[in-house]
Amino acid sequence: MQTSELKQIIKNIKLLILDVDGVLTDGSLFYGKDGEALKRFNVRDGQGIKLAQAYSLEIGIISARECEIVKNRFNELGVKHIYQHCYDKAKKIKELSSELNIALENIAYIGDDILDVPPLEIVGLPICPKDAHPSALLKAKLITESKGGNGCVREIIDLVLKEQGKIQI
Repeated sequence: MQTSELKQIIKNIKLLILDVDGVLTDGSLFYGKDGEALKRFNVRDGQGIKLAQAYSLEIGIISARECEIVKNRFNELGVKHIYQHCYDKAKKIKELSSELNIALENIAYIGDDILDVPPLEIVGLPICPKDAHPSALLKAKLITESKGGNGCVREIIDLVLKEQGKIQI
């Protein structure tokens, strides 16, 4: 894809949807002695989400796993659209698109694995972290310099807001 075409797509993004494991985390799961799952989130990604919201870029979270930690983290950040235990992510994206009246071509999705291939195929801006599974990478129009869980979400938010003329970097 040519740079000018990609820039035009980015300028029209109104909703950024994020997978959790492998995107907002490095994909590792830590289990405590009582069986609770722990996840490590990058603070810069969280700050990027707050920045995006300040500039009216909608944020959504869709994860196949269900975890109280995810709900707590993204409620803390003020994310309104949090969907867990969701295996048909493309269907959920279509529903959210309709609910928010945002065309699929104005949606960006960051995913990293096989379950993310269908949503990557339907959005206007499919994105993967550089350490994503090859099946997902094949669908991406944009691949981050950062690995999942290491600031890839902030990288994309900064890019979108910069291309939309909302921030200068």
